[in-house]
Amino acid sequence: MLSETLKHFIFVRFFPFQDPKFPHNVLDLNFLSTQLPLVQNIFRSLENQTNKNFDLLFIMHQKFFDDSKYEIIFSDLKDSTILPLKFIKSGDISGLVKAALDEYDFVIQSRMNFDDFIYKDAVEDTQSKVNECEKILGYGYCRGYGYAAGVLRFYCQLWNKGGHPMILQSLILKSSFAKNTSLFTLGTDHVNFKKNIKNFLERNGVEFSENMFQQNTTTHAFIYFRHELSHFHLVFSKKKSMESVFSDRQEVTPEDEITKKQPEEEFGFFHELKSIK
Repeated sequence: MLSETLKHFIFVRFFPFQDPKFPHNVLDLNFLSTQLPLVQNIFRSLENQTNKNFDLLFIMHQKFFDDSKYEIIFSDLKDSTILPLKFIKSGDISGLVKAALDEYDFVIQSRMNFDDFIYKDAVEDTQSKVNECEKILGYGYCRGYGYAAGVLRFYCQLWNKGGHPMILQSLILKSSFAKNTSLFTLGTDHVNFKKNIKNFLERNGVEFSENMFQQNTTTHAFIYFRHELSHFHLVFSKKKSMESVFSDRQEVTPEDEITKKQPEEEFGFFHELKSIK
């Protein structure tokens, strides 16, 4: 791997479209201002990475670029992190990936939500997977923690061994292979990721093998952060109160030999923890 090169994109959606089921207007500056503090979650998490060799790109609504009133959103985000930060539209992703395939041996596309946390070695671990990528590799984490209403709980989701939570879920492409196929980008379906890779390869006349998809189920790799304005809570969840979110999962306590300092050191986590003294 020493002689090979890679480009690692981390894509973060910041209200790039208006979901008709979402009860808030994503173009309203007052609403957006309530979301800006939550972006500190991903900023703290990525600033805490042991490997910072990645491009951080926020995918934004087209109208944010067209109306000068949204300049305050761009400037606030840039001023909130020490990481280099770029803003793109959804339609820009393909061009970025195509250009990188021509310049680098491997191209990694990862995605995260702006309000979640990932552990400090995740970028390093993900990039090490190029050594196992012969053509294409879908990689991600299935075990971590869920956080809501001040309580941390154990969390694991496998989706029938076919997907990962969208917390640094990654698609690794070997450029020499990918340049000779149609372009494959992450899209939005993180649940059926394995199936989507299979379908892509089938369309391009390439046989799928099991080593093209991996679920990391051993590392407690993320903190899935839920709050009252989260898209999942307002659109999909049937839970009526934040206290009931993740309530069916085991609570993390001092008996689990986890201290308050550990989430901060491992994830850059900085919120209240009621269950850990």
